[in-house]
Amino acid sequence: MKGKKADIDSSNISVVAPSLGKRFSGINASMIAVLPELGRHISIAVIGFHLPPSIPHVGFDSVVRRGWCGPWRIWHARRNVEMLVGLILRRLLRLRFLLVFTSAAQRRHSWITHFLVNRMDALIAPTRAAASFLDRPAAVVSHGVDSRVFYPPLDRRAEWASREVPGRYGIGVFGRIRPQKGTEEFVEAMIRVLPQREEWSAVLIGQITEEYRSFAMDLKSRLRKAGLEERVRFIGFLNDPSEIPGWYRALSLVVCPSHVEGFGLTCLEAMASGCPVVATRTGAWPELIDDGRDGYVVPCRDAEALADAVLKMTMDPARVHEMGLYAREKVISRYRIENEAAGIMDVYRSLFAVRHQGIIRASDAK
Repeated sequence: MKGKKADIDSSNISVVAPSLGKRFSGINASMIAVLPELGRHISIAVIGFHLPPSIPHVGFDSVVRRGWCGPWRIWHARRNVEMLVGLILRRLLRLRFLLVFTSAAQRRHSWITHFLVNRMDALIAPTRAAASFLDRPAAVVSHGVDSRVFYPPLDRRAEWASREVPGRYGIGVFGRIRPQKGTEEFVEAMIRVLPQREEWSAVLIGQITEEYRSFAMDLKSRLRKAGLEERVRFIGFLNDPSEIPGWYRALSLVVCPSHVEGFGLTCLEAMASGCPVVATRTGAWPELIDDGRDGYVVPCRDAEALADAVLKMTMDPARVHEMGLYAREKVISRYRIENEAAGIMDVYRSLFAVRHQGIIRASDAK
């Protein structure tokens, strides 16, 4: 992230949101989206990595130094390591933290995750499916998107033309270039689709790490053999996150082909930008998309089904536009970032209320 962060005093902070992952991930993206909105309602700061300086940061030393006295605060974890650190702060250092964990994973958790989850004071899941794997009651609070940041353009064709990619319409995929993200299926689908759709081209927006460089080179080789190297562009990692909304406004269709996804915020960002979506059956996407109205859901790892859905949608650009309008309306009515912040605030208020009544002993009793 660009800019220099400034640590603030933790005295008046009510919520600490750790970000202790080694790499930027979807967790970071969801935090970047919701934390500013939460900050309108409660004093909140982050500790850790891969978050912009515009979000208040607090130093770890300040958290430890001032955490043993004063009012109770919330430690809102989103990863195992963050739950573990929260427990250490609470149980070993005796700091006054109420522990909250948000889990988007839709799979059976490991024993260590269960151990940590069972010591949290409150749980949040962004989907019903994710909540079902926690084996404890959890508040279901869907991720949201800032409709003031992600919105449809006045002239989508002009936005696309400014990207200097061939064709009149764009198909895009966001995410790191690797097998788990369905990059191979996307490329194979484009090899089938684009020869039949001369006005369309595609872009892949995401980082190619050294580990998957040969994988990416193989995909580029396939595109060259198909004569599509100019119509399928690898844009790379966007160092400036503010560039991402502009790409959504330039695209006419977004594809989300991942094999496994926790939630998949890309889908909502696209829909808020007036883009219909073709997505695989993972994460929250089956819950977000109405087949035939704002996109299609297809099986994972199925390039043929992916191509069929894209061909169906791109047959009529006017219909693509109509589906995008419906997608935008859905986000405004159900998935705004304000809705997510309100749901999280309900969880915070409940914890503070119970703590104030002296009823909760939280993880001290476990």
